Amino acid sequence: MLNRVKSVLMNAMGGSELGLQYPTDSDNETVTDYLNSNIAAEVENKPYSRPSFLGLTIEETQVSADHRVRPIIVPRDLSRLPWCAGYAECINAGKSTWNEDQTSATRGDLKLSDVNVTLPYVIFSMFDGHAGYQGRLMAIPGNMLLNEDEDELIKGRDLVIGAIELAYRQMDQMVETQAQGGGGGCTAITILFLNGRLYAAGAGDSRAVLVLGESQRALTRDHTPDSESNRVRALGFLRSTELLKGHFTPLEFRKRPLQKELGSLVLYREPYMTGWAYKVLTLSDLKLPLISGHGKRSRVMGTIGVTRGFGDHGLKAASTGVHIKPFLSSQPEVQSINLDSCNLTERDCIIVATDGLWDVVSDKAAANILRKTLAPDNPSLEYRLTMGAQELVQAARGRLVGRAWVGKSENLEETDEKFSPMASVDDISVLVVPLYPYLCEHKQWLKTTQQERRYSMDSLHISVNNSLVTDPSINTDGQTFPNCAGNCLRYLAAPSGLPAFMAIPCLSLRFLLVSVMSSGRVDDENFVGGSTTADLN
Repeated sequence: MLNRVKSVLMNAMGGSELGLQYPTDSDNETVTDYLNSNIAAEVENKPYSRPSFLGLTIEETQVSADHRVRPIIVPRDLSRLPWCAGYAECINAGKSTWNEDQTSATRGDLKLSDVNVTLPYVIFSMFDGHAGYQGRLMAIPGNMLLNEDEDELIKGRDLVIGAIELAYRQMDQMVETQAQGGGGGCTAITILFLNGRLYAAGAGDSRAVLVLGESQRALTRDHTPDSESNRVRALGFLRSTELLKGHFTPLEFRKRPLQKELGSLVLYREPYMTGWAYKVLTLSDLKLPLISGHGKRSRVMGTIGVTRGFGDHGLKAASTGVHIKPFLSSQPEVQSINLDSCNLTERDCIIVATDGLWDVVSDKAAANILRKTLAPDNPSLEYRLTMGAQELVQAARGRLVGRAWVGKSENLEETDEKFSPMASVDDISVLVVPLYPYLCEHKQWLKTTQQERRYSMDSLHISVNNSLVTDPSINTDGQTFPNCAGNCLRYLAAPSGLPAFMAIPCLSLRFLLVSVMSSGRVDDENFVGGSTTADLN
């Protein structure tokens, strides 16, 4: 069967929750009219604000924007974030008037179709905006359908990943509709806890780093012109006339060619070449490079330093007027981890931060700072999580020396500023999310749901095929647990014709994920992970 669902996405380049009431009509035109007449106007008129979980007053919000002091802001009530996750932020050193970062978190329940069972989820999102703090609040209607004649077995985690990817693309399309040729943009990173798994999605240069014991690894990749050089230059190479308008060249040269070198041999490479070759320099090679600079200083058409995210539909290259958006993508890269296989402890966390942190603090250094903060037994862990976020922001912000911000020196006697580590002058936002509490909650959910399922089966006198109950692939510690929507529904519908959907409403969040699961040939191991561990690594 085909399932019609709606998804709601909120771009968090600026403003916090608006408390708007969303339409429930499934008709696309009705929702679109609602957006055009209400949401855009309310967001444009909303004053500057910070994440609602900080609990700041109007006066405190204004104080938080002091570029000289750059106060480090933390939540007044730690319980407003799931599991008392740590959070801290500080504004930039004058790069822009307002803090253009935004963060949000929400906890909810996924209501499964036709069954009195709910699947809990938690989402953390962080956005790094540019060209203005005010974003546009979007509600995206959509019919995301899975072909009921699909023969290929699809893993449930792939459906969730696909829903995230589709939601990012639809978010960007809605931003374009409302921006009307203008507006800024933002990078995006989303952490989803669902069904015992962690999903990390990123588009841009914000980053999530997993800290497990003495090890750490990045869960997202920075999307810069340098790291995505092949993709960007290949697009320019294939559609040069249409996209470059004769102003830029997609070729990469070993060094910037000069007019006096015309007719001589120079080293160059085309997109996707890993080595270098020689060519005779021609006049067309003297055009501006499509990608200039290296690392964090790289730019597309000399203008923008990130290649993925939302917005920037009206962005043009300086002097030439060439549109840059065709080279930018809203497609996130998503990683999925089965938390039950990680042997988690209460000190295992994920650090989510904007580039204000990562520009000056390495993954390893950030992990070491966090371990040092979480190591003591006192104060309690929830306070140490916030302290860890504070320490990370402090490490990136550094200290004010004269009129400049410099990094904290390891040597307290060091006085020569030229040897001081670099400090970030960008907005800095850091989340420290513990992993162990979610895993405990998920195991308790499995236990509770199993008990409810058995009660329902007894009361309804439903005859269940013995192979579905005793399937060893879904056995944990001698008990069979409904590890997904499919397992929760198997006693009401045969596996060969299993209707189900997943819809996660996140009106208070800057991001909504919708995953649609329609009927088809879905087996135990491929429906949101019929196995609790083995097939989900």
